[in-house]
Amino acid sequence: MKKRRVLLICYDFPPVGGPAVGRPLALFKHLFQYGYECDVLTVKPVTYRVLEPELLEGLDTGRIYRAGSYDPQRLMYLLGIRKVRDVVVRRGKKVSDRFFPDHKAGWVKPAVRLGRTLSSNNRYDVIVSTSPPISNHLVAKQLSAEFGTPWVADFRDFWTLYKAEETYQDQRQTVKALDLLKTIRRQASLVTAVNPPIAEYVKADEVIYNSYDSDLARLWQTPKSSEHYVIGLLGTLNEICPIQPLLKVLSAVRETELNLFNKIKLLQVGRVDIEWLRVQLEEYGLTDRCDLRLFQKRVDTISILSQASLFYLGLPSTKQTGVTPGRIYTLLASGRPILAAVPPGSEVEKLVEQSGKGFCISDDDVSRAADFLCQQIKLFETSSLDITPLPDYAREFSSENLAENFARLFDRLN
Repeated sequence: MKKRRVLLICYDFPPVGGPAVGRPLALFKHLFQYGYECDVLTVKPVTYRVLEPELLEGLDTGRIYRAGSYDPQRLMYLLGIRKVRDVVVRRGKKVSDRFFPDHKAGWVKPAVRLGRTLSSNNRYDVIVSTSPPISNHLVAKQLSAEFGTPWVADFRDFWTLYKAEETYQDQRQTVKALDLLKTIRRQASLVTAVNPPIAEYVKADEVIYNSYDSDLARLWQTPKSSEHYVIGLLGTLNEICPIQPLLKVLSAVRETELNLFNKIKLLQVGRVDIEWLRVQLEEYGLTDRCDLRLFQKRVDTISILSQASLFYLGLPSTKQTGVTPGRIYTLLASGRPILAAVPPGSEVEKLVEQSGKGFCISDDDVSRAADFLCQQIKLFETSSLDITPLPDYAREFSSENLAENFARLFDRLN
């Protein structure tokens, strides 16, 4: 039986790295298992904070088509700049606000031109666009209208990271964004979202949760015998994803159970402002407790963090209740308990509670979180920790399952 064809539209795709590429990469890697060949329409090389070209190894790169662009990241690349620091991104935010719907708007026309050629040469059964950036949906909307191809508009976040009402400083842009959201809902054949809060906001037809990379997840190992109880810190640490709640818990453990505290070691892998982190570690007298490995390849990240017996994740902002960072699924796949500093009622809290082996910290729960951590260390001392990679509660979030769920939606459209 001839496989059906999908055109996946996404600005963020390897060699660009980071969490934004996880969902489109899962579709590209696994849709063929469920009857769909997937072509990717993305941008030519751009300047970015994280580059992970190794994510393309072993993939059919002949199915990846790259359009030029007039957006700032593409223009910086053409000027010879390959990577940009987080501080530069924050400083450029005021400039990016001048573009609508986002600063990738300069990619839309070149992407539509290349998309027309691809759609003329291939009879696509479905077009999928995944945002952010919202500009991806503008490309898909145009191609769907011109070629009469069913269109699935996928939302990984509300609009940018936040809702449209919280994204723009100019009220006129907010009104335009809300009107565009209505247009997307009206013209798309189906709208999907990564979790219920985002689905409610964009009025999505289906929720399809994000995933861990199944190939990488199979590399998780149980921690080897060690004198240290290792707490893993995976991914970005900053003001949005802070570490201070964990440091408060560790201070509480030091005050009540010094012998247990002396076994603790922090192991960090990911992007972080080193000076920002060191200031906080010094404030709590924990500098000598943290092993900084910074950003690593994903394969190496899992190898390093397989030493951990527990993971910490922090998302304290009240605006983050509907956000599920991609790393949560990787942490669930590891089989370790998760100590999470997240808002009550958040999607991350629900996932941690669903696992049945983590603890969620709120402002008033430092002492209870310290008790939880002490219990875990005591289990570690007696070799009684229950750590099994790829536990049953995580399996529904595999990248294969994500692709299968999308394929079922596509079947409804054909």
